[in-house]
Amino acid sequence: MTETAAVGAGLDRGDGRLERTGRWAGVHGLALAATAVAILFGKPVAILAGLAGVGFAAYSRVAEAPEPELAVERHVSDADPAPGETVRVTLAVENESGATLPDLRFADDVPAGLEVVDGTARHTTALRPGKRASIAYEFEAVRGRHEFDSLTVVTRDVSGASRRVARKATDRSTVVCRPTFEDRSVPLGELATRLTGSQPVSATGEGQAFHSLREYRTGDPLGSVDWNRFAKDGELATRRFDQPRTVKVVLLVDARAAAYVTAGDGRPAVDACTHAAGALVGGLAEADCHVGLAALSPRECWLPPASGRTHRERLLDALTTHDAFGWRPPAPTSGGGDDTASDGDGFDRLLTQLSGDTQVVVCSPFVDDRPVEVARALDARGHDVTVASPDVTAEDSAYRRLAATERRVRLDECRRAGIAVVEWLEEGDRGPGRPVDAGGGADATTGGAAGSGERVATDGGDGRWR
Repeated sequence: MTETAAVGAGLDRGDGRLERTGRWAGVHGLALAATAVAILFGKPVAILAGLAGVGFAAYSRVAEAPEPELAVERHVSDADPAPGETVRVTLAVENESGATLPDLRFADDVPAGLEVVDGTARHTTALRPGKRASIAYEFEAVRGRHEFDSLTVVTRDVSGASRRVARKATDRSTVVCRPTFEDRSVPLGELATRLTGSQPVSATGEGQAFHSLREYRTGDPLGSVDWNRFAKDGELATRRFDQPRTVKVVLLVDARAAAYVTAGDGRPAVDACTHAAGALVGGLAEADCHVGLAALSPRECWLPPASGRTHRERLLDALTTHDAFGWRPPAPTSGGGDDTASDGDGFDRLLTQLSGDTQVVVCSPFVDDRPVEVARALDARGHDVTVASPDVTAEDSAYRRLAATERRVRLDECRRAGIAVVEWLEEGDRGPGRPVDAGGGADATTGGAAGSGERVATDGGDGRWR
């Protein structure tokens, strides 16, 4: 955050405030003392200098920074970039007031998650009426919807004794960066029976697989009558078939404030979780599952399980643009900021939305104990639970090694509870992740390495963020 932007922190768009900088604190008393000494010793030049100092100090006490009246123009070179592409922003301000702004400082409010890679998003200048000042900078596109709708402006008076800070609303410029999720990276080895397709149940009804015969009842469809038996012994009987049930899976993405922990390049762990969920959307949809989406967050996100191309696009769009998965962590809850407080993360609400036969995939970095509690609570309520956990830890310091160890302990606790665990490895800075079955079972996608519990990187990467 730039100095100008930091000064404007906490202001809403359109708000402003006038502040005294304290730059000339003490000058008034010093000038009076100097004047008194000059009078005592009869030094006319010193007296005049002291009086000038008194006058300047008095001016600094009453002077106010001018109110900025600015016309703002912003241009974004690409509103729909791919991840990693560079986008150029130009911002121009024009002084529409009738007075010169002797000290004007402004900074574009770059949305959270975007990093300026070239140029600068701030500028300092003096600006006469009708004149313009402009800046240009470039940022690297990352997943999400990014709104440019304000800039922070600071003006000072000539003496610098006061400053006026304001957040000016501007015309909105929107940049949407949609990542490509690699569907083929989803392994379905040992977990196929839990995560894919339609499966038969004890219920009977319309279907293709024969189940049993029962006595014919009036109103039974003629097509279900076993005519072979009728021809053999003259008795009417109705054939019953296994009724397939479509597997319903909800992807639960950990988007609490705790999941915004960063490592390496400053990318929050919640971004890795959304990438994992995005890949699972494609893999499960291709396996004919009904897929839904939810956020473990104070910011509600709920899409019930469904199928079809349109629904799949809705899921991927939510993972890209929904506020619950944005780059700014959720505000502290009213209960004191504890995500684990009663429904502080929306878990109680989620329990009312899940049907009893819905399976849940928990996408979480497991940086604290809450995901373990959530997974075990879902398992205790009869839901089939699978954990997909991106590893955002590093081991370049004792503290980070401890965090990595604690994460492994939490995943082991899930395994001991009978919950399947899939570790999601990140390849490179922003490349697609690849899951490996870390639960000790064979994995047809990654060969035999995953069966031994070894962490597998598919593209020669080290599985860490750089």
